[in-house]
Parts: sequence; structure tokens; C-alpha cells
Amino acid sequence: MTTIGSNLQFVKQLVDEVIMPASDKLIGNQFFSDLRNGNLTMRRIQGYALQHTWFNRALLKGGAIRMIKASDNPRAFSDMLEGIVAEHSHPDMCQQFGMDIGLTTQDFLNVVPIHEVLCHTSVIVASSLINDCPAARRTSGLANETIVQRYSAEFYEYLQNPPYGINPEKLEFFRIHGIVDLDHAQRAGEIVASLIETRQDRERVWKAAETQVQLKLAKFEGIYNAYA
Repeated sequence: MTTIGSNLQFVKQLVDEVIMPASDKLIGNQFFSDLRNGNLTMRRIQGYALQHTWFNRALLKGGAIRMIKASDNPRAFSDMLEGIVAEHSHPDMCQQFGMDIGLTTQDFLNVVPIHEVLCHTSVIVASSLINDCPAARRTSGLANETIVQRYSAEFYEYLQNPPYGINPEKLEFFRIHGIVDLDHAQRAGEIVASLIETRQDRERVWKAAETQVQLKLAKFEGIYNAYA
């Protein structure tokens, strides 16, 4: 039997040993190296806006299904509702960023998810339906929000610099995520800890985090290559 205190320590270990190293690896990859060096093409930045907007919208739709799955667990159901309320405006914010850098509404209507984005999205949505461990289902939020906060801060800082020179008012999507996802990630960790009941739950949470970070890394490699 686990305790909330030991579960919180477990979650901290998970963040330190799995999620943060993956975050460091992502920030060090070619996409973000090019961003910092001023070499990231506008096509690749637009590709991010297109693919991430599709991803965010798909997750909101999947969230409605996940709420049904979680309906017999008051804590999990409340968490899902809280998540949808917190995230419902984000797809439109990401789309607005894309339109501010030259995309059109039609571009977003016509977007086809690349393989890596489709895989990432599908695992998050499908695992919530077939995984009977509420803590493992919530782990996707812990992993993704931790990493999104980190890379959003990078986008917000470097897209204001030459050669991009984007007005910070047009980077609101990244400014918001660079701030609020600190709280979202902490909250997600607390929720995961509260949902863990057994040592087997811990094993499934750990595996879910490893899967999520691998998919996240692949997503940016895929965008970089697809929009070359």
C-alpha cells in the first residue's frame, strides 16, 4: 500500500529521472538549436503552429471521451473537467499565432497530421480508454505540460530576436504556457500522486511517462523533417 507522501516522492523522482532529461534533450535538438541560432525557417515555425493546433484540438475532443471513462472515479472526473476548462482556449491561441506569421484559416482547415503527431495524439487518447489505471492515464498531462512549459519559454524568448523579430503581443500562446504550465505540471504531479494506489500503479505511471517523452521528442523531429 502506498501513501500520498511516498507517492509525491515517487513523482518527483519520475520528473527528475525521466521527464526533465527528455526536456533537456528536446531543447538541445536541431529544432531548438536552429531557433536559438536564428536558423529556424519560417516554414518550420508555421509547421509547428499547424501541427500543434491540430494536436490541441484533437486532445479536447478526446477529453470529452476521457470524461466518460473517468465518470466512475470522482477524483479523475473532476481532474478531467478541470483540464478541459483550462485548455479549451489553447487551440485558438496557437492558430492565432500561426495566422500572425502568415498562415490562413484555410491552412488550418486543410492540415493533415504528420505521422509523429498522429502517433502522439493517438496514444494519449487511446490509452485513456484502454488503460484501467487512472494515475497512468493522467501521466500524459504531467509529462507534456512539464515539457511544453520549457519549450514555450524558448519560443517566447528567441522569436522576439533577429531574424524573427516577432512582436511579443503575437507570442501570447508561448508567454501563457511558459507561465501557467509551471502550475499545471505541479498540479498534474499532485493528481498523479493522489491516484496511485499500488506499486503496480507506480510501474504503469513510470512506463506511461517514458512513452510520452519518446513521442514528444519524435513529434519535433517529425515537424522539423516534414517542413524542411
